[in-house]
Amino acid sequence: MERISGSLTGYEYEVVVVDDNSIDGTGQLADELGEEYPVRVIHRAGKDGLASAVVEGYKLAEGEILGVLDADLQHPPEKISILLKEIKNGKDIAIASRYIKNGGIEKWSFKRKIISRGSIILAYLIFPKIRPIKDPLSGFFLIKRNVVDDVKLNPVGYKILLEILVRGKYGNVVEVPYVFQNRNAGKSNLNIKEQINYLQHLYLMAKSEGELKRLLRFDLVGVSGIFVNEGILYLLTEHARWFYLISSVIATQSAILNNFMLNHLWTFKERRSEPVGLLNRLGRFELISIAGAAVSIAVLFILTSLFGIHYLASNLIAIAIAFMINFSGNNLWTWRK
Repeated sequence: MERISGSLTGYEYEVVVVDDNSIDGTGQLADELGEEYPVRVIHRAGKDGLASAVVEGYKLAEGEILGVLDADLQHPPEKISILLKEIKNGKDIAIASRYIKNGGIEKWSFKRKIISRGSIILAYLIFPKIRPIKDPLSGFFLIKRNVVDDVKLNPVGYKILLEILVRGKYGNVVEVPYVFQNRNAGKSNLNIKEQINYLQHLYLMAKSEGELKRLLRFDLVGVSGIFVNEGILYLLTEHARWFYLISSVIATQSAILNNFMLNHLWTFKERRSEPVGLLNRLGRFELISIAGAAVSIAVLFILTSLFGIHYLASNLIAIAIAFMINFSGNNLWTWRK
C-alpha cells in the first residue's frame, strides 16, 4: 500500500482487496489499512480462484479505469503510474509484460519458464486474435471499464487477462516492460490443479467462442482428405504399380487441394472477407501443407522402410502429425483474423 500510494500520488484511486479466507491475517490487516489508505475489502468464505476474485473486485470498484496486480510485490506497484499514462493516452488495455524488450523474470526455474511459454503458445494456437500480444497471461494490467462492460466473464483459475483479451471490447493494446520479481514470502499458487484449471479455461473459452467448432470442422475436412489421400495412394500403388513414395506425393497434393477448398468454404468461411486474395491464401495453404507433407513423407518413409510397418498404416500416422502442423499454421496465418 505504501508503494501504490507513492506511485499514484496526485491521482484519486481506490484499492479493492479480495481475500479468500486467508489464514495468515491478510484480511484483517487489509481492513486495518482502510483507516489510512483508500482500501476496501471483500471477504469470501471459500477459495474460488484468483480470476474470479478479480471479477468480484470489478463489481465493487467504482472507477472508470480498472487494474489488477498481486499483493505479494512480484508485480512492482511503481509501474502502475506508467500503465495509467498509457490508458490516459488512449489505450484500452495496458499490460505489464515480461516478454518484451527490457522485461524479464527473476530466478524462475527452467521448468516454470517452459510451462509459461508453453501456455502462451497453446493460447496462440486456439485464439489467433491474441497473437500480437507477447504476454497475454500477465497478471498485472490496467483496462478501461468499458472493455468489460456487458461482457460475461466466467474465468477458471488465474488467467483473467486472457479471458478479457478474448472476450473484451477493445481496440488499442500496449505492453509496458517490467521484471517479474522474486517472491520474498509465501508460496506460489501454480500447481498441477491450476494447470488443469488453465486447460479447462481454454476449453470453455474455445467452446463459447466457436473455436472448438472450427477445430471439429477442420477435423472433418481432414477426414475427407484422408479418404482422398489414401484412395489415390492405393490406386496408384496397387493398380498403376507406381513406387509408393511417388504415389504419396500425388495423393498428398490432391488432398491439399481438396482440403483448401472445403476449409475456405466452410471451416473459415467468416474470415474470407479478410483482404487476402484467393490465390495468395492458396499459396499460404500450400506452403503450410508442403511443410506438413514433408514431415508426413519423412515419417512414412521411416515407419515403412526402416520399421517395416505397412505403408497404409504408416501413412495414417504421418497424416495425423501433418494435421497438427496444418491446423496451427492455417489458423494463425492462412485465415488469420
